[in-house]
Amino acid sequence: MKVSAREKKVLYMGIALAVVILIYYVATSFSPSDGESLVGKISAQENLLRLQKELLGREDFFKKRIEDAEIDIEQIRGRLLPVNNVSAGATELQRVLNDFAEQSGSVITTRSNLQEKKVADSDSLTKISVQVRVECTLEDLVNFLIAIKNYDRFLTVERLVINTTMQQKQLVIRRPLDMIIAGYISVSSPESAAKSDEDIAQAAPPAAHNTERR
Repeated sequence: MKVSAREKKVLYMGIALAVVILIYYVATSFSPSDGESLVGKISAQENLLRLQKELLGREDFFKKRIEDAEIDIEQIRGRLLPVNNVSAGATELQRVLNDFAEQSGSVITTRSNLQEKKVADSDSLTKISVQVRVECTLEDLVNFLIAIKNYDRFLTVERLVINTTMQQKQLVIRRPLDMIIAGYISVSSPESAAKSDEDIAQAAPPAAHNTERR
């Protein structure tokens, strides 16, 4: 069968059109925007993988830091008053101050507990304060303050009021002296205590049931 010139022309035009469509499809399928997006994703994943490898490589370093921090926390807790509630903390603080007063030759004439205060940014630390009036000489006061400073638990003198008068051109200290002294205790929050009780209950084995048959 002989193909006419017109049919050949139509055939060539169809082939040319198909080639153009194929080239356009290939070009749009691998456009620069898609390529850049793919490269960006690969780069991000590579960066994440590299960061994870670095963190894994420093695992021992971070473990050491955590262990050091735990040791520091235990050392600090060792300087708190050895009780875990406010009432016992105030009693312990007064007992310690009475001992220091006797050692220094001072006399505590009055004492009163002040309102406890939670330490900011801490879930458990609470400050216990006691206001006292002390009969003592200047030398006794120095010894009393030294005893507080050298105590193995952390105590702070928050207020020390010394009233003076002039007698025969000499400065005389009026007594008693007014002082506020504070110590610190660790008290678990109700939420923490409830959580601990819940954990204990979950960890406990289920109670055995009596299955005796009659």
